[in-house]
Amino acid sequence: IWGAALFVYLLFLAWHENWIGALKPDEIAAFTARLAADDNLDDALRANLIKFMQDDEGDEFFMLNMLALHKGKIADPDTGAPVSAVALLNKYFRPFIGKLFRRAGYPAITGAVVGDYIDAWNTSANPGWSGNGLIRYRSRRDLMLAATDPSFAAGHKYKQAALAVTFAVPVGGQIGFFVSPRIWVALLVLLAAAFGQIVYLV
Repeated sequence: IWGAALFVYLLFLAWHENWIGALKPDEIAAFTARLAADDNLDDALRANLIKFMQDDEGDEFFMLNMLALHKGKIADPDTGAPVSAVALLNKYFRPFIGKLFRRAGYPAITGAVVGDYIDAWNTSANPGWSGNGLIRYRSRRDLMLAATDPSFAAGHKYKQAALAVTFAVPVGGQIGFFVSPRIWVALLVLLAAAFGQIVYLV
């Protein structure tokens, strides 16, 4: 039982952790070539991504996304029918998060904005933020694999149509009270093993 529990947790770590290390120069060159062919990126964002790859140390990070959805109904890019911005954003997000999860990426925190700025200075007015998402990435390699995946090109139009304003900025994992899956998955596996041991002895 305990050997099986250890095996399950090691499988989890094999999926969850970055065992390859930081991006290699040849990987950065390959991703840079893909970025150059992406018409959805302007030169400034493309340069930011290249610098982000060059500064890679192989650590996990979180992407803070702030979203301001269009109000009311908007035209579906495919049919022209009036739909909500949320419905269009889901058309983009569902395929994205499925592939991201296979690379050990997942939402750490998401939620709706429930008020106006409480504290702000030297910044622009609130554009009407609707929600936010803090997405965990196993590595910068995984971000670039997702960002340059050709299958996402068709879905980008839904994101553009749904959002009036958005930004995404990467942040590193620091000290906090967010409990990492490294801990709670280990606790769940230990609990299951202990329960299995009790059932076996009884």
